[in-house]
Amino acid sequence: MQTHRPETAKESSLKGAGVGLIKRGFNPQVLTEQISRVLAEAILDGALTPGTKLLEMELQQQLGISRSPLREAFRDLEKKGLVVILPRRGTFVREITTRDVQENFPVRANLEGMAARLAHGKLSKPDLEKMRSALEGMKRAGRNKDREAYRENHKKFHDVFIEASDNRLLIDILQNLRMHRLWYFVSYRYQKLDFQMALDVHERILNLFEQEHTDLQELEQLVRTHIDDALEKLFGKKDISESSRLQVKCKDGGDKQEVM
Repeated sequence: MQTHRPETAKESSLKGAGVGLIKRGFNPQVLTEQISRVLAEAILDGALTPGTKLLEMELQQQLGISRSPLREAFRDLEKKGLVVILPRRGTFVREITTRDVQENFPVRANLEGMAARLAHGKLSKPDLEKMRSALEGMKRAGRNKDREAYRENHKKFHDVFIEASDNRLLIDILQNLRMHRLWYFVSYRYQKLDFQMALDVHERILNLFEQEHTDLQELEQLVRTHIDDALEKLFGKKDISESSRLQVKCKDGGDKQEVM
């Protein structure tokens, strides 16, 4: 994937909302992991838009950090697919292409289906209550049109059974796949297309977890097809050009958003 150097105006966007978001709750004595998390939140929330160059000196001054942990944070973000580092040019917030979606979704669908199969029988009563609470939160968020609350509760719902799979390698891989900004973007579009269908399938998934004698193959397949169906519903079965960028505009005509 090629990323072109953005215009100067885009570089200066770090002086606006993005910096405000980064500064909230920021401790100058953070480690690389904390710097990475704060920058990831700024990217995922849309404060740092696709193509924006992350200026090292500016970030060092604004966050009160040295170059070494910042560059380590950049490398961590690159592994998560949130930025691209170009030799002698710098670090840029990554663009999302349809190929990103087509490569991410099938892998995530299969692995999350596996996690569901492994988790059945290991979920405690409090775990199931957390999933039910998250699902109710998704419903409230839908009625209130609160996409941030929906995103948070949707994440909690899936996190419970992924953690219960008790397979650390699987959990780590899925965590990285779910961190990728394209999932926030695609989930938001999917929610807008058929919000009630998204709620219905999560209700069915929870019911299968709650039943003692669930057909594990049925549970695994339901989780897998839930994710596969989202891809097909959004983009259809036909091949889509790798160069196509996935973008959605705010209703007020403002900057594009990529959220869950």
